[in-house]
Amino acid sequence: MRRIITLFSCVLALLTTQVLAKDVEYRLPSSVTPTFQDIHLNLDPDAPHYSGSTRINVTVNTVTKRVGFYQQDLAITHAELIQNERAIALNVEEGEYNINWGMADADIAPGKYTLVIDFEGKVNTSSDGMYLSRFEETNYLFTQFEDMHARKAFPSFDEPAFKIAYQMTITAPEKQVVVSNTPVESRDVSEGMQTVKFEKTKPMPTYLIAYTVGPFDSAELEGLSVPGKIYVPKGYADKTKFVVKHTPEILATLEDFFDIKYPYKKLDFVAVPNFTHGAMENVGLITYRDSLLLLEDEPGLTERKGPLNVIAHELAHQWFGNLVTMAWWDDLWLNEAFASWAASYTMMELYPELNFADRIVQESAFGADASPTVKPVKKVVRTQPDVMDGLGLNYSKGESILQMIESLIGTEKFREGVRNYMNTHAWGNTVADDLWAALDGVSDINLSAMMKAYLEQPAYPLITINDNGTITQERFHYAGASVEAQTWAVPLKLTYKVNGKIKQEVVFIDKAKTTLPQLAEADWVFPNDNATGYFRWAISAKQMGNLLNDLNVLNNREKKNVLYNMQALLNAGKVSIDSIMPVLTALAKDNDPVVKRAAVGVLGEFDYLINDDNRTHYAALLNQEYLPLLNELTLEQTSGEAESVISLRNQLYSLLGNRANNETLIKKSELIAKQYIKDSSAVPAGIAGTAIGITTKYGEEDLYDTLVAAFKEAQLPNVKRTLLYSMRYTDEATANKMLDLALTDDITPANTLYMLVRVSRNLELKTALYKWLDKNLDALIAKMPDYHVSRMPEFVSTSCSAENLDMAKAFYEPIKDKYEGMARSFDIMLDESNQCLRLKATYQKDFNKFLAKYGK
Repeated sequence: MRRIITLFSCVLALLTTQVLAKDVEYRLPSSVTPTFQDIHLNLDPDAPHYSGSTRINVTVNTVTKRVGFYQQDLAITHAELIQNERAIALNVEEGEYNINWGMADADIAPGKYTLVIDFEGKVNTSSDGMYLSRFEETNYLFTQFEDMHARKAFPSFDEPAFKIAYQMTITAPEKQVVVSNTPVESRDVSEGMQTVKFEKTKPMPTYLIAYTVGPFDSAELEGLSVPGKIYVPKGYADKTKFVVKHTPEILATLEDFFDIKYPYKKLDFVAVPNFTHGAMENVGLITYRDSLLLLEDEPGLTERKGPLNVIAHELAHQWFGNLVTMAWWDDLWLNEAFASWAASYTMMELYPELNFADRIVQESAFGADASPTVKPVKKVVRTQPDVMDGLGLNYSKGESILQMIESLIGTEKFREGVRNYMNTHAWGNTVADDLWAALDGVSDINLSAMMKAYLEQPAYPLITINDNGTITQERFHYAGASVEAQTWAVPLKLTYKVNGKIKQEVVFIDKAKTTLPQLAEADWVFPNDNATGYFRWAISAKQMGNLLNDLNVLNNREKKNVLYNMQALLNAGKVSIDSIMPVLTALAKDNDPVVKRAAVGVLGEFDYLINDDNRTHYAALLNQEYLPLLNELTLEQTSGEAESVISLRNQLYSLLGNRANNETLIKKSELIAKQYIKDSSAVPAGIAGTAIGITTKYGEEDLYDTLVAAFKEAQLPNVKRTLLYSMRYTDEATANKMLDLALTDDITPANTLYMLVRVSRNLELKTALYKWLDKNLDALIAKMPDYHVSRMPEFVSTSCSAENLDMAKAFYEPIKDKYEGMARSFDIMLDESNQCLRLKATYQKDFNKFLAKYGK
């Protein structure tokens, strides 16, 4: 089977798709389609403005008087259509959805033309589009064009379905390093300026275009199937050794999985000091938060998990998303879900010691996906905030669904289906149905119908199994919420015990009520083999008791699923505090640290029920039941410890240090915090961050100035983050210092929101936060990237306090409609806060009663 279609075929298919597509107001019409774009930019990181010109080869498919293109915040100085020697002047008018219209005086006949546009722009400082990042008194230019931000840098047909070739030329000061998606074709220098022309790209959407300008240093990425470098801010090339070491094996694993070599001419990484998100999969020039690339030579096990996983995710995108691209943003999950799944696969293949096999991905999706306000993964998308609404579910729910498919048909069949999908659609665009067709082709199961129910409607099912074998399904929701009735085709991979024997089978439940007679005599039923199902489940109290007595027949994932599932049933009002505590206690006594850590994590999530009435008793519970475990582990990390042990220690230390009110632990924390400030290599980051948090919350000495000074002196981004964002000061004066610091140049625009989140979490009563926000809102909004502005209510202000919620309402209600996307985030914040308040009202008395036996 041919893996690569010719460029001609790809363009022809694109034109056909556009002509046949139904026009909608928020996208460019099918009357004009692009086939190639040349872009020339005049850039200087030390200048606030820039200029440029672009020539776009277009085909006019039907008679029209206007040519549409996207631009935002640019000044169009000239526009015309050229055909042979004839020029058609265009008068540019701004329309909705960032669409501009080049209006001609007379009809434009069908045919091939070149759209020529000259423009000027201002370099923004927020961290989207093309933006300035100032680092150590030096300016750099970076780009972040996903999802609809290329239009902020140059006019274009900024939609993923317009997958064409581009050629970038950049004129910049000679002293600067200039890099883009492809290798350099030519470089001319004259009078201190350089003009760098890059090779034409393969067909790709605008959001994958990237370039960067600045005084970079670089390190070679050796051992790849193509040339590669890591570009870093000046002076930091020696901090890339870990990434240089591991990137080749990650790329090789993915090439083997797809059976397709990396499809582009080069593979460069860029460490970006000011980045809203974690990383971006730009073709041939992947950008990362600097904290993911600038590392110790051999980071600890817990410190290396994130960087390796993100690198695997971005490299997987070179196939999922880049080689094969979704046709429109409503199928963004096709990119993110596959990249997340492939990254997890790679991590399990290469780094089993990091325990990715024991992660239950669904748990990071279930919370948001249970909200009555949640939208489907595949939803209507008109604007950029629409894309970002529920963005996390594209990753977590999407990966969970793919993992569920893999568990049903097997990894080899899944791989075969993916390879068929990639080969069929290489260099083109797809919709979800193309994926289902490829997977249906290698399976005996009708995956299409099953998957559409999960992705085209919100939420997920609750499966209830009665003692008589009757199975019912309903939409899972939190207690007190009102939702519409839904059903799914649910694959249940059942494990059950009958007459002392363990049995297993797979059944599909697609009705609201089903009866399986074989389960009527079961001692217990566990309906989620290896915890790969995307649903919650409930069995009777009798069966749960029997299952707890047989916990050893379950693996680590399944044990964790029992606990997480019981916690979810509590939140849904289906069980009581007295029902979940025996499960939690049983798992806390498990021999495996992975399972113990799950129990500690669930206990910590009862934090919303801690108040002045039970604080002492809760501390007594922790000191009596969990401090001995921490003392056994000690706070000293030893060579050769498993990742699971390190993570358990970190989780225990955080919970006990913040809630056990243990003077000995507080004193130890002060010593550890000061040791880390003096020498960051002397203490693991996980322990150091907790120690700083405990010391700044309970310690006698005020370390604020010392911590900020150490932050400014530190080189490694992760050390900076640990020093600054671990602080847990609760007094108004220091909270104001932290917030004021967020508006200075010491905190990048992309990190500004995280300081607000840190302060908000530190303050039980958030009066000081809203007082500061009232005074500094304009400066804050001007500094933050648009995405953080739009999501600010849910990130900063979700609360389990009625008083805090009232303050949030008073602050956001007058402004939420002024900023695109903020009203939606406000609704999410209200729903999450009210849900927590309902749970608090329901379970506070029972939780107090449970704790009352401690501390007497």
